Amino acid sequence: MVVRQRHFYVGLLCVASLMACPGAWGAQPPAVPDPSIMLPLVPAAAQAGAPPCIKPGTRLTYFGMTASIPGEYGKLVQDDEGNWIDKNTGTRYRQEKIGASGSAAFNVVSVGHVGGGVAELSTKLYSLDTATKKCGFAVGGGMVGHAGCAADYWIHPEVLAQVAEVNAQGVRILRMPYTLEGRTYRAIRFQTDDISGYQAHVYDLDTGLMIFHASRRQGQSVLTAPIGGEGMAGMGEGSAQLVTLWLVERKDIDVPWKDAPPPQWIERFGQLSYRGVQTSVVSVAGSKLDRAMTATLTPKACGPGWVRFTNRYLFESLPGMPPNEATQDGASGAATIGGLWISPQALGNVRPGQLIETNEKVGTTVTVSDVRPGAVTISEVGPLHRTDCTYDMRTGVLSAMTIVQQIGLASITHRIQLVSPP
Repeated sequence: MVVRQRHFYVGLLCVASLMACPGAWGAQPPAVPDPSIMLPLVPAAAQAGAPPCIKPGTRLTYFGMTASIPGEYGKLVQDDEGNWIDKNTGTRYRQEKIGASGSAAFNVVSVGHVGGGVAELSTKLYSLDTATKKCGFAVGGGMVGHAGCAADYWIHPEVLAQVAEVNAQGVRILRMPYTLEGRTYRAIRFQTDDISGYQAHVYDLDTGLMIFHASRRQGQSVLTAPIGGEGMAGMGEGSAQLVTLWLVERKDIDVPWKDAPPPQWIERFGQLSYRGVQTSVVSVAGSKLDRAMTATLTPKACGPGWVRFTNRYLFESLPGMPPNEATQDGASGAATIGGLWISPQALGNVRPGQLIETNEKVGTTVTVSDVRPGAVTISEVGPLHRTDCTYDMRTGVLSAMTIVQQIGLASITHRIQLVSPP
């Protein structure tokens, strides 16, 4: 996903929420692993249920851009070999340039489960190469929140209709017409301001969908070299982080297995362990590097038709060095494409070459690429990547996965195989 900083002053927001929904604290909402950052403003959304436009198979595609704008063009960094010396302490520093940076990406949000007051979302971030206009898969994730207010992607329209306008203590809530890509929405804007910047969310009052997000955060001050090379070091302004994100498409995908019952092991498994290899190839340099890797999936919460989990990855390092480690939050639901499971009942009904979905904004196509005795493979192909997910027809579990990514001049392949069936 496009990384969005989410620093709200909860105390101020609670004041605003009490003004907006004075009766919101009555009913007890369902417990969820990932409550929305918007709930302090709209607590009633926790009991509201999903908006009519949200159902299993719904896909939201957002386009976003980020930028880092330096406040200074250089800073002093402590370095024992540096040329700058603090005469009082003897500490040495080097001067380091601060550059500007930016990126663009599509954030695709897929609804895998809605029911029991909760919603499961899977997210995929596709980086956009602005020179070639091609997208490549970058990273995935997932969460489980309240059906009426999941992450910041939607708030039930009936709740939005009751929200009062506010302009106090750094919180502004305002109804307005909002024009986006040639369409004018009846909208409501939530904005928080503090000393470090601002954060704004705009929602469509008719559907409840977030249609626009923007934020600006000021980074920490930096130590700067004295002008002219002598004298006292100074403190300069840190880099500003800017984020802009807007909705470009909402679409309902008729996922073939969305209504099939999940396998029984979903609500009782302890861990799933995978082993494999990461291969990096740079053809123009004639180089190839293989690293053994493992992935351990541990469930954190589950319910009828959904699982919230954490993935822990270990990558082989140089001899004598500890392995590289990474963790990632994920979630899966009955309608998830490329998720943790597909119902065995549904796997028996798919056919080779069957089209599952296309996303013209990102340039991806998902099909049933292989059906063989005991296994089915679902593949996503894009301009700069390919993902193959293989499922065991008896248990429905994800039994193998291969991801091939073209990143600059390098081709990076991850291949893993299940070693601890449920």
